[in-house]
Amino acid sequence: MTKEGHLERTANEPRDPSLHGVIIKYIDEINPTVRVFRLEIPDGGTIKFLPGQWLDVHVPTVPKAGGFTITSPPSKAIPSSSSSSPSSPLRTHPYPYIELAIQKSPDNPPAAWLWQHPTSTILNSTLDVRVGGSFVWPPPLSLSPLRKAVFVAGGVGINPLMSMLSAVAEDQQQLSGVIPNLDVQVLYSVKDPGPQLQQNPSSVLFLDRIASLFARGLLKGELKLFLTRGDGTSSTDGVALAAGDEADVVSCCSGDYNVLLLRERISVSDVEAALGQDKQSAVVYVCGVPTMTDHLVNVLTSTEGLAMEADRVLYERWW
Repeated sequence: MTKEGHLERTANEPRDPSLHGVIIKYIDEINPTVRVFRLEIPDGGTIKFLPGQWLDVHVPTVPKAGGFTITSPPSKAIPSSSSSSPSSPLRTHPYPYIELAIQKSPDNPPAAWLWQHPTSTILNSTLDVRVGGSFVWPPPLSLSPLRKAVFVAGGVGINPLMSMLSAVAEDQQQLSGVIPNLDVQVLYSVKDPGPQLQQNPSSVLFLDRIASLFARGLLKGELKLFLTRGDGTSSTDGVALAAGDEADVVSCCSGDYNVLLLRERISVSDVEAALGQDKQSAVVYVCGVPTMTDHLVNVLTSTEGLAMEADRVLYERWW
């Protein structure tokens, strides 16, 4: 059976009518399977979107668009000289851009095009993009008052949450922020990279960036990293560990922030612990593979589980 593509999976999702030209200005190979791209918006233009949305990406020579989630906050897509551009400690680049993190996928033609070697082959190429998607921050205003947000990510499911977390961090710096004094809990699950994690935490997509938001006081709360094997099971399942063999934290941001490590899958009890006593004034965002996402959402919202209001549990599956 032919695997359903991005356009077919998202046919009923909202899409902006406008198609925008962007230029590939920067490529960073985070690890052997993920590249981060910065797409410049030319001529001082801007592209409006909400944190969590994705792009239809049209690349040269490939007839159908691919779908890739935006990982930067909306403020990055506004020229720094614009009066509507917020004063932000996160703004570090002179030109407006949109950032994407794209997983290596030879069977996905748009992704394969973006994974050409060497990267100089595609630098400065022009792409056409369109904004779409309904998995967004902030949550519906009907959920006010909101005191806590729990973000749950599996693998590259971190992508839309990265955009959201950056936007939340910016909002927390504004005295008139949309949701002031928000408690943010991040549960992030990845395949165990082994010793490389301690040697180079930035090899885990966005780990250092998220840790930096907490270390700098831009987010209030906690970040936890869950390590699994490739099949999603706990990284220590069936393995006897000697005392002291495995560190329980990883030092990020040049030692300024320690991230707690848990060698297990994210469970409903982990989400429940993150919610604490704030279930009635919290929102949970979940993004990961369908099996993980569906299980967590079902238990969080079912009467046999945590019985959260369905509107307080927002989710998106990645494929």
